[in-house]
Amino acid sequence: MARLLALPGAVMALFVLLLVSPPGARADDYVPTVPTGCHLSVPATVVGDHVIIRVRISAASGTPTGQVAVTIPRKPDAWTTTVRYEGTPLRLVGPKLPKGDHVATVVFTPDDQRFSGCRDRAPFKVGGVGGDDTGRGGENLPNTGGPHLMWVIAGAGLLLTGGGLVERGRRKA
Repeated sequence: MARLLALPGAVMALFVLLLVSPPGARADDYVPTVPTGCHLSVPATVVGDHVIIRVRISAASGTPTGQVAVTIPRKPDAWTTTVRYEGTPLRLVGPKLPKGDHVATVVFTPDDQRFSGCRDRAPFKVGGVGGDDTGRGGENLPNTGGPHLMWVIAGAGLLLTGGGLVERGRRKA
């Protein structure tokens, strides 16, 4: 009989130990973050014009907001600006830079801990000199493969000469 009572007693003791045992590990403080991507673009410009900087921040879900710091190193010191990012692409007017190759960097610091920060860099060129009032850069436009002006004038001259010869031949006939 003692054996019959020992088994339920052991089960009951195990049940009481499970109820009185210390609680499990506390909840983890881990907060998942949504990766963000920084997209920086700086089109080539001419000497004497301000550099135009475009910044866009994207995330897999949601709209990140925070601070955007843009830096362009130059001698003797760097040009830096910090602006507020509210979810819409930014268009910033940068400094006037000397001719040559330059690099712009952007660092995004989010307001919400759900989003991760990001950074990007964009090399760009400043070349040529401005000079016309159209804002197109004048002689700084790239060669798109069109004919030189001399060939256009020579072709127009040959066309007019040929037209004149045809007209003269028709009058004689």
